[in-house]
Amino acid sequence: MKAKILVYILLFSLFSTPLTGKCQQKDSTYYKKENAPGVKKILIDGKFWVWTQKIGDGKINVLLLHGGPAITHENFEIFAKYLPKHGITIYYYDQFGSYFSQDPTKEQLNDTSIWKVSRYVNEVEQVRKGLGLDRFFIYGHSYGALLALAYTYRYQDNVEGMIFSDMNPSQRDFGERYTLASKQTDDLLDELKQYHGIIQNKVKGINYDTNRYQKAFDSTFERNFVVRLDTLPDYLMRTKAHKNYETARKIGPSTFSLDYMAMVPQVKVPVLLITGQYDFIISSEQVKALSVKFPNAQWYVVPDAAHMCFSDNPEMYFPGIIKFIKKNNRSIK
Repeated sequence: MKAKILVYILLFSLFSTPLTGKCQQKDSTYYKKENAPGVKKILIDGKFWVWTQKIGDGKINVLLLHGGPAITHENFEIFAKYLPKHGITIYYYDQFGSYFSQDPTKEQLNDTSIWKVSRYVNEVEQVRKGLGLDRFFIYGHSYGALLALAYTYRYQDNVEGMIFSDMNPSQRDFGERYTLASKQTDDLLDELKQYHGIIQNKVKGINYDTNRYQKAFDSTFERNFVVRLDTLPDYLMRTKAHKNYETARKIGPSTFSLDYMAMVPQVKVPVLLITGQYDFIISSEQVKALSVKFPNAQWYVVPDAAHMCFSDNPEMYFPGIIKFIKKNNRSIK
């Protein structure tokens, strides 16, 4: 139980902000994108719609699954700079309950059957059909990588290859990696005069200013293990602002409800595993060990990058993805 609660908290630590139960207010970006070129709303289970957008006109198709849970496709806007010019069409998609898709009703928020990874696997399949994709590459980042793995395991005949970025399918290994990153964050704070006393009191079990500590911990952790940029680009700022915490709280308990490690040896399609050098979820050693558990996988580590490694070091992140896709795409061979 403690492990499940830990993972639940960890997934929400990305771009942390105060949690509220209020419905998200739509801003100018929402209305601008609502009718943008390539946008298509797809009805799911005849009950609600999700937002998608096609970028590019190449023959190779890649469906992008965002993480969070419940962040947005905005996280991936940088992909449009690198993939379409290589003949790769990308599809943005906001999972149900995320900012650009339909807002859940009160009844839907209380319907526990909706907020399960297994239900979202079915949603991805309906999105595939709605977009008219035959065989395609599926890409998942963070929580989205778990969703991509669960989808590929169930609908393998639809998938040309899977890109599994910055996530750990082992809940135990996830916890170990986070524990280490947290200790390293405390060590960094301990070296600073203004926080040394707080850390020493924490270590000794003596009362300390928890609010001041948590604020310093969050900012230091994010700067070193989430995104290492000095200034966040606009698309990450919008991702941060648009995360739906109400939805995230609903999905959280289901995150590790599936046995992902049991799926791994059953995934026969080509797999590309990626992590950032300083990622707080999966280390370089862990991603290497994971690669041998898949029947057909390769991996690489993005240097000088953390969890958001496609933003931290795009020039080292995207060439490997493009090479993998072109190597394993059958439609142009």
